[in-house]
Amino acid sequence: MILFVTITIIVGVQSQLTKEIPYNAVVSTDGIGNFNTTSGAILATPDHNVKPLFINLKNGTYQKYIRVDETKTTIILIREGMNTMIITDNRSFVDGNRTYDTAIVGVAGNGFIAQNITFRNNVRPIKHQAVTLRVDADLVSFYECHFDGYQDTLYVKRQIQSYCDCEIYRTIDFICGDATAVFQNYLIEACTPMARQYNTIIEKHQELELFASGILFQNCTIKATHDLEKSVNVTTYLGRPWGLFSRTVIMESYIDRLIDPRGWVDRRPYYLEYKNRGSGAAMKGCVTWAFVTTDPNIALNFTVRNFISGDQWIPVNIPHYLDLS
Repeated sequence: MILFVTITIIVGVQSQLTKEIPYNAVVSTDGIGNFNTTSGAILATPDHNVKPLFINLKNGTYQKYIRVDETKTTIILIREGMNTMIITDNRSFVDGNRTYDTAIVGVAGNGFIAQNITFRNNVRPIKHQAVTLRVDADLVSFYECHFDGYQDTLYVKRQIQSYCDCEIYRTIDFICGDATAVFQNYLIEACTPMARQYNTIIEKHQELELFASGILFQNCTIKATHDLEKSVNVTTYLGRPWGLFSRTVIMESYIDRLIDPRGWVDRRPYYLEYKNRGSGAAMKGCVTWAFVTTDPNIALNFTVRNFISGDQWIPVNIPHYLDLS
């Protein structure tokens, strides 16, 4: 059954792009769709699909683990409307799972896109590693999504990924992995961790020099939640690089005062900063191996166009910068 509905995607704050979407499936908890679980709709799609398959998720809370296998390609999940659509459950390392297997949602199918969806792992920080979303797929995009967890919230495991106009909240290594991932117009809010813990926003893993991956933040906002602002004994770092060739670039972003002056836990990766602003962007006291530049020719190497060839695969109706903003 194919349903034709209208979806509105916001472009900036001034204009709207409206497009007729031929939904291949509608998921609803109240029986008005042709599936009552997201997993059921995904499993029903043909394997190794090359044309976009649109799945409309009606508002509600869906408590079930979701896996998008390698055979399930070019799937697009879209929440229609302005109310909340949440995919949630709880699974953690303390409960006997590998970090990889704690993900509430795991995406391995290339070409996956999600829009306007909240992903949440409900476990508390005492459970340690508890992934909300794990992505192993290539050329995937998340737009206007919300990620909520504590440790290892967003696991960008591998391949090339794009995140635009999203939000993420939590504590330790809450953006982590080996992927080449770009975050634009992204709100990053650190929360209060457990006692005697410090916050690390990014954990970029890379052991091999020849594998040129990296994580890029462009025009993002890095700040503290209200509860963390009131905490006087919590240190927050931009991240803790993992591996000799870890690479992270933060440019044209706002970094609030929550970030410790050292910037990073000292493991000597490649760290580049370009034209950031905010009291947390000051480099006085930062680790000596952090590289700061005002040269746009250097920064251009890490734009969406040049770093991930985003002009060739990111959908045009997802607002993003190809070059410097």
